[in-house]
Amino acid sequence: MTIGDIVAKPRQSIAAALLLASTFISGLVAAQVMPVRPVPLHVPTRLVVPDARLPVRLESVLVQAEVLGAAAHTRIEMVFYNPNLRPLEGELQFPLLDGQTVTGIALDIDGELRSAVPVEKVKGQQVFEDVARAEVDPALLEKTQGNNYKLRVYPLPAKGTRRVVLELDEMLSRNSSGGSTQSVYYTGYRLPLQFAETVEQLDVTVHNAASPGRHSAMAVRALLGAERIKVSYEFDKEPHTGSRVSFSRRKFTGKGLLTVDFPRVQTSLMATETRDGQTYFYAEVPALLINSTPRVNPKTVALVWDASGSGLARDHGRELALLDAYFKALKDVKIELLVVRDQAEAPKFFAVKNGDWRLLRAELEQTVYDGASSAIALPPGHTADLTLMFSDGLSNYGAGQFEAGDAPLYAVNAAVMADVPRLRAMAEKSGGRLLDLLATTPVQAVTELTHRYPRLLGLHSNGAKDLVSASIYPEANLIKIAGILTEPKTSIELDWLNAQDQHQLQQVTVQNGTKVGPSLAASRWVSLKIAQLEADYAANRSAIRQLGQRFGRVTRETSLIVLDRVEDYVRYEIAPPASLRVEYEAQQAQKIRQLSDERHDHLEDIAKRFAQKIAWWERGFPKSDMPQPAVHQDTSAGERTGMSASAPVPVATVMAMAPPPVPVAMLPAAAGAASASISAAAAAPARIELKKWQSDAPYAQRLRDAAAEQMYRVYLDERPAYANSTAFFLDVADVFMERGQVSLGLRILSNLAEMNLENRQILRILAYRLLQAKQAQLALPILQQVVVLNPNEPQSWRDLGLAYAQDGQYQRAVDNLWEVVARPWHNRFPDIELIALGELNAIVAQAAPASAVDTSRFDERLMRNLPLAVRAVLSWDADNTDIDLWVTDPNNEKVYYGHRLGYQGGSMSRDFTRGYGPEEYSLRQAKPGKYKVQAHFYGNRQQIIAGATTLMLRLSTGFGSAQQKDDNIILRLSGQGAVVDVGTFEVGNVAP
Repeated sequence: MTIGDIVAKPRQSIAAALLLASTFISGLVAAQVMPVRPVPLHVPTRLVVPDARLPVRLESVLVQAEVLGAAAHTRIEMVFYNPNLRPLEGELQFPLLDGQTVTGIALDIDGELRSAVPVEKVKGQQVFEDVARAEVDPALLEKTQGNNYKLRVYPLPAKGTRRVVLELDEMLSRNSSGGSTQSVYYTGYRLPLQFAETVEQLDVTVHNAASPGRHSAMAVRALLGAERIKVSYEFDKEPHTGSRVSFSRRKFTGKGLLTVDFPRVQTSLMATETRDGQTYFYAEVPALLINSTPRVNPKTVALVWDASGSGLARDHGRELALLDAYFKALKDVKIELLVVRDQAEAPKFFAVKNGDWRLLRAELEQTVYDGASSAIALPPGHTADLTLMFSDGLSNYGAGQFEAGDAPLYAVNAAVMADVPRLRAMAEKSGGRLLDLLATTPVQAVTELTHRYPRLLGLHSNGAKDLVSASIYPEANLIKIAGILTEPKTSIELDWLNAQDQHQLQQVTVQNGTKVGPSLAASRWVSLKIAQLEADYAANRSAIRQLGQRFGRVTRETSLIVLDRVEDYVRYEIAPPASLRVEYEAQQAQKIRQLSDERHDHLEDIAKRFAQKIAWWERGFPKSDMPQPAVHQDTSAGERTGMSASAPVPVATVMAMAPPPVPVAMLPAAAGAASASISAAAAAPARIELKKWQSDAPYAQRLRDAAAEQMYRVYLDERPAYANSTAFFLDVADVFMERGQVSLGLRILSNLAEMNLENRQILRILAYRLLQAKQAQLALPILQQVVVLNPNEPQSWRDLGLAYAQDGQYQRAVDNLWEVVARPWHNRFPDIELIALGELNAIVAQAAPASAVDTSRFDERLMRNLPLAVRAVLSWDADNTDIDLWVTDPNNEKVYYGHRLGYQGGSMSRDFTRGYGPEEYSLRQAKPGKYKVQAHFYGNRQQIIAGATTLMLRLSTGFGSAQQKDDNIILRLSGQGAVVDVGTFEVGNVAP
């Protein structure tokens, strides 16, 4: 999707504004590109602010870049105007390339820019959403997978402006121009100006204080597209060096590329910097060994081709050009093709003869890019001499790890949105290397494929620690290394393995006191260190988090956040900017004095509420017809006047809403028989009938009407118009599974993992649907990721616990559910502890005696199973949304948030009005007859305007007993006031 595509769509028109931030960032990434280096033409960006009525205007953009040697610092200031009548939250999703680092963001608050501070990622999400829910100004910058980022800003004020500043650091790559006795190295700065349709005011300045003057043979070159831009030189300074590229445009609509090439004679770089008591160094030094030797041509090449949905964004032209040149060089070779998506296809075999690979090329050109990206291992019996993997490196499905085998792996990247550190680490670990087609030409990549190069095996020093290199291979004959000095002057030993597999050592002297630009050494060290750690993210999460917080970096474990009020920093224990530090420390000291043992108090409260639930469970309720109509005010379709999460009513109080039970001896014969058969009623046969929800979308009907062999073609034809619609993939997957094409249905469903990286709401929907399809093994890794993304929501733990139970992993199930019970949660999650406690006790009872579950660390007061005849639990995917569960029993009595206890004992949990649910209906003994289950969309309070809300309903009979039977259904509601019939319980007649 191009930027123009996004601007052209009315439902995403607000993206025309914040989208510019991504364009600038991507342009700065391209600043690493050399004159011979290809430049990406399209940068995939996305702003999530659905249904904005009017497009946001980008009033001004100011770009200021400072280049010093190989270092560049860029400041981007954007001012947006929101013409809509309501404030909106904007979430900009954008990529950076390898080596690009966001070092700061700032948000204007009361006319002044306030800088962001580092925060743990999971805390940042919680704080942003809590503060935005209170309609106070926050901003949050997060990193997802690979090089992908999200910038969330609230509010874009109604009829008002918002100013946001991004700051970035990078090291610019270099390349020799040749042609003279002394090679000239150019540092290339690139800024694509593919903006929104119109930028009201654009101002750009790129300054280099140390470039040669105008009379040098190595003059600065600047172009805006095909237009030459004037370069000014600074002659008022000695030694008469320095240059500046500066221009302004009104109502700029261009889509050109700003190109600034700064010549450099310097061939090496050394810098040190002392920060927080430690001295860092960064060096670019000529590699000792630069000679290569031809590689023996492989007889067999394994070609791993990533055909997941994200593969559409790769530049396949460059990939095919690389293969074309490579096969011409090899002439004759056998190819084992392995196409991977959510699952790996069976291998296919091809023979390339005299460079002719037309059959293989035709196979690749016909590839359908669809489904999620799953890490795979090469199949058993794999005997290739070399592996070529074409992928963006983003793995978002399944729990496996890619295993390359014994052959060297060459990872080929041709995507802007990619996990470059991961690809590089996989390749270099195997003895291969990363081939980045965004940073080199296919011809140059073939040279690297057909030759063996010196590799850096290790770095050693007695006077430095935490040594790291950007790669094990030199770039432009330079090796980039960094570390922390423990001595003022020391020697770094580089251990090389040359192209003949011989060890050679190189000594590099580092001395404290060398400076090149502000904060260069520490900045480069932490960037290289984090990239190294993120190559194995799961094993290094804690180390990444510590570095991100210490250096104020955006990583997969840390974010940058801006808050409005000092009390928000105090409440969430986030160290504020220096301007608020004094007031923060005073309030923080007061808060510490007021702290109490919340967890203990919480468990005491749960114990009291569970005792009330036991009292309800033990109480006998009449099963006869109601002597008179139920007396309650039905507010289900109108204004709420009853109980809600904001005004909870104790269970004991709610019990009074139902008529008191009549003693059995005083009942008439018929009533007495009904009451006497309570126990039998609890065990009476019950049947669940789900009313299958079907989408009425035209694409769904078209699929139902299509012949089975034409369905996938119809889906691919409809897909481009719904690429960002979760509903589309859910509906289509349903149709495929209904018609018996389960494998394709699962592939289509897995596209949800590709849509919006690390979006926990979408991941939950995907996991729910997989569980409904009895695919717990596929759902578990997704729900594990949701817990990592947001452990501060109880639903994350509950969903994972229930999935473990479905998979038969009972100990893990109850351990996760206990997290829901024992931890204090925000008051917008009412009764979720009691719901999870009931599920925990039911799992313990069902697991015994075949699988003993250890509950020794749990509070004994809470360990009692309360079996139920019927149970219904409703959850949904949208935050700040109020969905109501309604159950109408055989007495035609509706139990819901406003009438929470029915005549025969049916009980509804407290109302969820600001979360994701769940709401639970429980009935211990069921009167024979039909129970109708409905869902009602009451409304939402989201800052991001929601479309349809996806619901997951679980209906159970015999809950907590050996006869428990569960049925799940996923459906959608759209529009306030919508009601849908979900299903029924049919409880059989009880013998007298």
